[in-house]
Amino acid sequence: MEKTSTTTLKNILIVIAIILAMVISFFLGRASVSTPEAQPLPNEQTTAATEPEAAQSQDERPQYSDSQEKPEILELLRAQPRREDGDPRAMGKVDAPVVMVAYEDFSCPMCTVFFTNVYPQLKALVDEGKLRIEFHDLTIFPNYGSDKAAHGARAAANQDKFWEYTETAYDMAGAGNHPTYDDAKVLEIAQAIGITDLDKFETDYKAPETAASVKEETDHAMMNIGITGTPFFIINDAVISGAQPVDYFINTIQRQLELAG
Repeated sequence: MEKTSTTTLKNILIVIAIILAMVISFFLGRASVSTPEAQPLPNEQTTAATEPEAAQSQDERPQYSDSQEKPEILELLRAQPRREDGDPRAMGKVDAPVVMVAYEDFSCPMCTVFFTNVYPQLKALVDEGKLRIEFHDLTIFPNYGSDKAAHGARAAANQDKFWEYTETAYDMAGAGNHPTYDDAKVLEIAQAIGITDLDKFETDYKAPETAASVKEETDHAMMNIGITGTPFFIINDAVISGAQPVDYFINTIQRQLELAG
C-alpha cells in the first residue's frame, strides 16, 4: 500500500474510532466491564436483537461484532494473522476457519480481565478446531515494565512455554491495578512454569533481538493498523475492542464461523 493511502486510511480509522467510542459508551455504559483508552479499528458494526427497532430498550446491548464492509479495511484485517506452522505464540490449528489475533499488554488491567474471564471459555473452540488464537505484542505500558514481561514471554516461547508463561503472568496480576514487572518478577514467572534451561531463558530475555521483535510488533500495530489501546482483537473480518463479555466474543466467533462456511 502506498504511503499516502496508508496515511489516509489511518486518519479515517482515527476519526471513526472516536465516533465508535461514543456509540459503544452509549450501548455498554452499564456493562460490568469497561474499556478505558482502547481505540478500535473503524466501523465496529454490531447487531442487536431482531425485534423492531422501536421495541428495543436503551439497555439492550449488541450481540456481536459484525464484519467490516470496506474493502480496504478487510484487506488490512486479513493481512494480520500469521498462520505459521509451529508458531509458539499461537494456539489451535493453523488452518482453523476463524483466527483471533489478540493485541495484548501484560500490564493492561483489561487484558487481565480478558485472560481471567474470557480466554478460558474460548479453549473449547480451539480444541474443536474452530478457532485459532494468535498473541501479538502491543506494549503501551512500558512504564509498568510490560515490555520486560513481553521479553520474558518471547524467551519462554523459545522453550515452548509461551502460553504457560502468559497464563501465569495474568494469574499473578490480580484484579484492578496495572501489574508491574521487573527482572526479578520475570524470572519468578519462569521458575513458576518450570522453565528447564534458566540460563537460556535469561540469555533470550536480555537479547537485543528479543527487544527489537517486541518493539517491531508494537510499532506495526500502532503505525500500520492504527491500534492504540489494549486489549484489541481481530476475529476474521470483525474487530472487538476491550474485554467485552464472554457471550459477545463467542457470538462474534460463531458469526465468523457461519460466514467461513
